[in-house]
Amino acid sequence: RTVQLALDVAERGAAAELAAGLRGSVAEAIRSPHANYVLQKIIKVLTPSETPFIVQEIAQEHMDFARHEYGCRIYCRLLEHAVEDESTSKLLDSVLVESDDLIRHTFGHHVVECALEHGLAHQRHHIMQVLRRSLMANASNRNAAYVMEKAVLYGLPEDQEALASEFLARTPGEVAALARTQCGSMVLRALLRVPGHVAQRLQDHLRVGAPQVQLKASKHGRRLLDSHCLGP
Repeated sequence: RTVQLALDVAERGAAAELAAGLRGSVAEAIRSPHANYVLQKIIKVLTPSETPFIVQEIAQEHMDFARHEYGCRIYCRLLEHAVEDESTSKLLDSVLVESDDLIRHTFGHHVVECALEHGLAHQRHHIMQVLRRSLMANASNRNAAYVMEKAVLYGLPEDQEALASEFLARTPGEVAALARTQCGSMVLRALLRVPGHVAQRLQDHLRVGAPQVQLKASKHGRRLLDSHCLGP
């Protein structure tokens, strides 16, 4: 905690000298329940050009930090504060290649969510493509559903449209079955908040007879109907 406070108040040169004390120990710091906070603070207050060793050492380390309890936090801070840096972007690209698995992982999904909110356009587009490959399975998985909700909120407009179209290509019964689950209803609520014709088409999907019966038979379905006035 003392080091974090020092980084906050120190002049840039002094802060860079403090950060240099982690050179050669970045991987160890990531694994530490305490030192990982120091590393996060360094990423927040200093630029990648002032601390190039951080990305270099992460890239050289074979450990899968994106799936690590503390490592996922480091990737999130890099996305928030250093994604425009070329070396950082390349590192993140190499991680997001595995988005198909990360979106369902207990810690990995946080990295993908952060990439949807702060990542470069090509990174966000890649994630949206991955989500669409296993649409219904992802919408039914707790971790992936959080990612999908972020995708609806932060995806590029054309990718949001494509994702919504994938849902609308399903039968009303399939969409209603998804809406009856906690994860599925969360994703559909996000889609219903998208302005324009996407929300209207989804509402039409859920207003037909048989899906109404399915929705009313479950707690999550009823909440979806009530919150968006989708009753007959």
